[in-house]
Amino acid sequence: MNKINKKRYAYKFLVFVTLAAVLAGGCTVFRGEEEESEVSEIQNNENDMQQESGPVHENPYADTDFSVPEGFDEVHDGVDYGVMNDRVSYYSSTIGENKMCGVLLPAGYDESKSYPVVYVLHGFGGDHFDWSRDDSYLVPIYGNMLAAGTAVPMIIVTADMYTAPEATKETATREEMREAYDNLVNDLENDLMPFIESNYAVKTGRENTGIIGTSQGGTESLAIGFLLQDKIGYISSLAPCPGVIPTDFNVGTYWNTPIMEDFNIESDESEPMYLALMAGDKDPWCFESTVFYHEKLEEKGIKHDYTVIEGSGHDDDVWKSGLYNFFKRVF
Repeated sequence: MNKINKKRYAYKFLVFVTLAAVLAGGCTVFRGEEEESEVSEIQNNENDMQQESGPVHENPYADTDFSVPEGFDEVHDGVDYGVMNDRVSYYSSTIGENKMCGVLLPAGYDESKSYPVVYVLHGFGGDHFDWSRDDSYLVPIYGNMLAAGTAVPMIIVTADMYTAPEATKETATREEMREAYDNLVNDLENDLMPFIESNYAVKTGRENTGIIGTSQGGTESLAIGFLLQDKIGYISSLAPCPGVIPTDFNVGTYWNTPIMEDFNIESDESEPMYLALMAGDKDPWCFESTVFYHEKLEEKGIKHDYTVIEGSGHDDDVWKSGLYNFFKRVF
């Protein structure tokens, strides 16, 4: 079990060494104050190389470095960030009408090859557009990692967690929104995942499928990872709210309506290939629930990473670090 309390990192600057190096595809990434820089040289045939290269994760728990490099969330010249389509429509039999999602295809996407998939979930009151708006950092984080060789080529799907008729979305109470979010597991299993597998060049199987979410999305990702453990092997939950399993928090409210009764592993073959929890210790809403889930997982003997970012709250510092550290460990 890796239990790592992290201070907020004072990052070094990420610099492209020279204009010539940029044109050649070279960049220098500084991973932390006490670590030496790593140089990833990308040749003119960068896209083809990206499909064949990338980190090998025989044991993702062996990597205990949860720092992030300066500039990892920014857009840089000379980097191909792939193609994001945030208006992909698919039919949801779960609600009897179409839903939308976003699909990020990696740089050099080639339909003759196949790619693992990560499903990314937004927080309470958001939607899948949260990950593709101008101020979003999902695309830069992943694109920079792929270019640097710290993440493998993958397809990223941003799901709209609201799984109820679209006409009810604007007037739904918060309790009704929570119920609609909890219904995502059915849409994901029966509609969205089959749609993605039928329309994109994806690798199937739990060993090629991951899920990550923030806040309420962290609640859903943690629950869905266990409910669909035969289909999803990689799970990350960033500051999950109460309601995954029964807790003493917010008893009697919609915040504490448990999605499942306990963290149960059906068989040795369905144990998570990687499971991570992360939260900021200044989070006023979800730090205690994250600690609770960590302790319950420990009681059950379920291996997982547990990271506390000291000085951070319920905020982008946690979301960015969580995305980076999940992408570097999956597949």
